[in-house]
Amino acid sequence: MLSEREYATRDVFNAVQEEMQAWLEEVGAERVDVHCDGVGLLERIRFWLTENGVKRPLDEPDEEVYGFVQVLRKVQAVPGRGAWFWSHLWMEMPEGVLHQESDWMREPELDMDEEPDLYHYKAELNHYPRDEGNIPDWLRRRVARWEVERGPAFNGRIAELEEDFYVLTHGPRGSQEEREAARTGRLPRMRGGAEFDLARERVLAWLGDSGSERVDVRIEGLGSSQRIRYWLTAGGKKEHARADGGVAEAVEQLRHAQALPRHGAWLRSHLWMDTDMDAGGRGVLHQESDWMGEPDLGDGEPDADRCAEELEMHPREPGLTPHWLRTRSGIDKPGPTYSPPVPSSRRS
Repeated sequence: MLSEREYATRDVFNAVQEEMQAWLEEVGAERVDVHCDGVGLLERIRFWLTENGVKRPLDEPDEEVYGFVQVLRKVQAVPGRGAWFWSHLWMEMPEGVLHQESDWMREPELDMDEEPDLYHYKAELNHYPRDEGNIPDWLRRRVARWEVERGPAFNGRIAELEEDFYVLTHGPRGSQEEREAARTGRLPRMRGGAEFDLARERVLAWLGDSGSERVDVRIEGLGSSQRIRYWLTAGGKKEHARADGGVAEAVEQLRHAQALPRHGAWLRSHLWMDTDMDAGGRGVLHQESDWMGEPDLGDGEPDADRCAEELEMHPREPGLTPHWLRTRSGIDKPGPTYSPPVPSSRRS
């Protein structure tokens, strides 16, 4: 029997196959070859299309197909083995079957003018941990270099962030807030606590009224724009839902209310609640948020105006501002990287 991870991997692969087959039928090509290289947060994806027996490189592949291919390395990662560094995908028509061969040990060919930042090699093992025997020598050497050349500064920055978090949760060191927290064991409310409580109450009421087992909410935000989607799970089946006005009003307030000094506001967040109750008999609203990832607002890549508006509404320190936000807002000059759209099904 397949595990939940294996089911998810299979579903994504099948989605790539369906999308690629539909694309080849649309353009009337005989075959497509895709070569993928990646490590850490870096990737290189190249397409070749064969038409009338002639194979040619494709500089601008179908955006939806590109987006689906892009997620494969992540979903095909194996615990203890990590993610592959190189993969070759191909499909021939009219067969319409997607084939794949991958290599978990070879060094990827990223075709960069200079050596990638050592952080990407360290990030590779952080994101996709490997057993000791599955770490190739070239990766081991670069991680060792990162630990010598970059590790002390990185660890120092982590210590600074931990101190910031301590101040946020306990109050400034030596303050009355800190002494009160030490005496009672109760921490001060973090930013957005009242707004979070309101969202919890309204989501709980909606969950009860709907007769469902679970509510999921995904929020993507940038500047004054937000994209909020809701799902209800009933009888084990998860379906899109439209929240009532009270729930939507409360959820829309969270991003601004939870913004932090120097860190800005989160850009993506996942809220969920099921029928479990806490010790006080209250519904538990869970939340996971991402301050660095690029949000999907449903209308393409975030533009310069929205990025500039985000930094004006929720200022960040340079070291806490993701590269894509710095570049598109005009703080940094654009680099040579390419960020394709998030996958969306042509037939949905």
